[in-house]
Amino acid sequence: MTTDAQRQALRHAAQWFAQLCANPEDAALRAQWQRWHCRRAEHEWAWQQLTELQARLGGMPQQLAWNVMEKSTLRESGPNRRTLLKGLLLGAGASSLAWQGYDVAPRWMADLRTRTGEQRQAALADGTLLVLDTDTALDVMFNASTRLLVLRAGEVHVTTGKDSRPLLVRSAQGDLRALGTRFAVRQLDGLTRLSVYQHAVAVRPEQAEGEVVIEQGQSVTLDRQRLFATQPLKKGEEAWAQGRLVVEGWRLDTLINELQRYCPGYLGCASEVSHLRVSGSYSLGNIELTLNTIARSLPIRIQQITRYWTRILPV
Repeated sequence: MTTDAQRQALRHAAQWFAQLCANPEDAALRAQWQRWHCRRAEHEWAWQQLTELQARLGGMPQQLAWNVMEKSTLRESGPNRRTLLKGLLLGAGASSLAWQGYDVAPRWMADLRTRTGEQRQAALADGTLLVLDTDTALDVMFNASTRLLVLRAGEVHVTTGKDSRPLLVRSAQGDLRALGTRFAVRQLDGLTRLSVYQHAVAVRPEQAEGEVVIEQGQSVTLDRQRLFATQPLKKGEEAWAQGRLVVEGWRLDTLINELQRYCPGYLGCASEVSHLRVSGSYSLGNIELTLNTIARSLPIRIQQITRYWTRILPV
């Protein structure tokens, strides 16, 4: 069984390998790597694992390399095995991907994941509490100076633990630094959305200078260059972390699109009823119950051909 220290060492070894490949003439960087390499026995072990695998996979096609890695890494299962594979994959591909390789690691290798329709709670070593929404992938990268959560997909609700190290959530668009207790980050298509429920969060888009502080009760959307106008949080917006969706005057098609995120199949709405307005508190863990509840208050019917194909129609 691989220890936590060994798994962390594999992560760091992959990072060092990527940086050294990208900067082969940097003597200062190599000296820093040498100090890291000699500091602990786990570091030497991780470097040996990575370089041996790199030597074996050096000339292989990518798919074949994947197959070899799956069979040649230590006999782990579940999250431990994914962590090993991820660290070794980054080492094997570092010469071409450099440090960006970690940011494009497949989401199925993430430390924490949920399937479509699943929500999951997780408690981290520092006391931070997480709620992962449907179809979410998140990596946890803690070291002596920083606590970093890398959001690959989906949405995460964060209640920060008491710790002197800064806590960052990194999305595809930038970094979000906790200044308080509770907030949520959602990865959208080309955008990130932040909702601050308690205290504040400092936001820095990837290609921007400096941070902007978003206060409690506000939400903001950002891309890699800038932040868009802040908006007040809607009533009940945090309820999703307790498995509920609270809506007030939503169009039916907007509600159905949101529920679609929790359905492993097709969920649609006919244009004839898309304009109808809906208010209420609905279960995210039982979409069938939610649809039946909505149908009792609106002139609609539910057409379900299979459990994976459902459409809302006029009566």
